[in-house]
Amino acid sequence: MPVAETPNWKADGLNNYRQNVQPEGEFSAPDLTATIFPRCDGPYGIVARVRNIGQAAVPAGVVVGFYEGDPDMGGVKLGEGMTKKALYPAEAEDVAIDVANPSMALTDGATPVYVVLDDGMPEHLWQECRTENNKVAGSGYCLEPG
Repeated sequence: MPVAETPNWKADGLNNYRQNVQPEGEFSAPDLTATIFPRCDGPYGIVARVRNIGQAAVPAGVVVGFYEGDPDMGGVKLGEGMTKKALYPAEAEDVAIDVANPSMALTDGATPVYVVLDDGMPEHLWQECRTENNKVAGSGYCLEPG
């Protein structure tokens, strides 16, 4: 036991005496996931509604990769987009890409669409609490007007 205790504001990793942060909020992190839907009016496209279901904000600029088929099983990358704003807890933003000459398997739903969040991004300062929900499958099926 030290003879004189080091002041909190001089100890590495502390200096938190006046923060008044409750323990459960101190280590909060973002948690991104998405839902996928096709854009059928006008040029065909895929939309990913990126949502932060975590307890901390994530900055703008999260890369969203769009794939025809599972990227871990040889799926073809259709393109990528990026979030344009910070996403606070419970906020969402639509990120969309146009798909020129989509395959019949994509538009009739035979081949699933996958979205990968934080796709190939370089190291960044923020860290998600869960990453196993960053790859999401959906359908690019468009109903025929009838």
